[in-house]
Amino acid sequence: MENVEVFDSPGKGRGLRATKEVWAGDVLFAEPCFAAVVFDSFAAHVCHSCFRRQQKLQRCGQCRFAQYCDRTCQRAAWEEHKQECAAVKSYGKAPNENIRLAARIMWRLDKDGDVISDLQLTTLNDLEDHISDLPEMDMKELKVDIHNFLDYWPRTNKQHTVDSISHIFGLISVGEELTVAYVDYLNLSEDRKRMLKQQYFFDCTCDHCTNKTKDDLKMAGAAVDGVKISVGEELTVAYVDYLNLSEDRKRMLKQQYFFDCTCDHCTNKTKDDLKMAGAAVDGVKVGFHTFL
Repeated sequence: MENVEVFDSPGKGRGLRATKEVWAGDVLFAEPCFAAVVFDSFAAHVCHSCFRRQQKLQRCGQCRFAQYCDRTCQRAAWEEHKQECAAVKSYGKAPNENIRLAARIMWRLDKDGDVISDLQLTTLNDLEDHISDLPEMDMKELKVDIHNFLDYWPRTNKQHTVDSISHIFGLISVGEELTVAYVDYLNLSEDRKRMLKQQYFFDCTCDHCTNKTKDDLKMAGAAVDGVKISVGEELTVAYVDYLNLSEDRKRMLKQQYFFDCTCDHCTNKTKDDLKMAGAAVDGVKVGFHTFL
């Protein structure tokens, strides 16, 4: 890996650090996804191959669940869909997104193993599933998913241990609320959408971009200077909304990702005063700042 290396980050587990000087916005590494499925809420509205939203989609004639833009997308998806297609048809319906994703991961592991690229930073087996840290309610839901997965998984396929299946569901549970910020969230909505379209070739439809969430607040603190990342510096990603206050971010990170954040922004409560400028109680703003 040319730009980064994996290391043990004290108190947080596995981390990444820069092996050469880079700047915010540089591509540090890229690798193909291991497996992907459409969320249940979007299953009827987006193509199951290219994930584009379409008004008219063509259903798979066998399982009647997967939908595609056209024959081109259907053929492109067939290698991943063919086992899923038979499983859905045999099961009688499409299971929830977690079960569908776990099955695709298992089929990929059976076919290719857990290393699919020379650029891969780690393997699924090396990732922490945090099952022992899950709250009681989440553990109950995970057990239900595992039970339904065992009913869904074809008897003619390789059978896996409950521990290995639990590990996959644990990884999905930890990561299920993660939407990676491909571009700096403190950019304005239109700027983020433009950069995502240019670099990652998709039109962002998240609530923040669509509703231009907090663009007025961002305009107040707009910055034009670049950010340099030095050799040996740890690389971080925004797992939660950066416009939340420091204490709120730390609480959410502890609940969802099971670590105590010690980044400079959380530790020093960076720009909390600016974020409080847009805070409201019962719909009434409690403060404001003027920037000249």
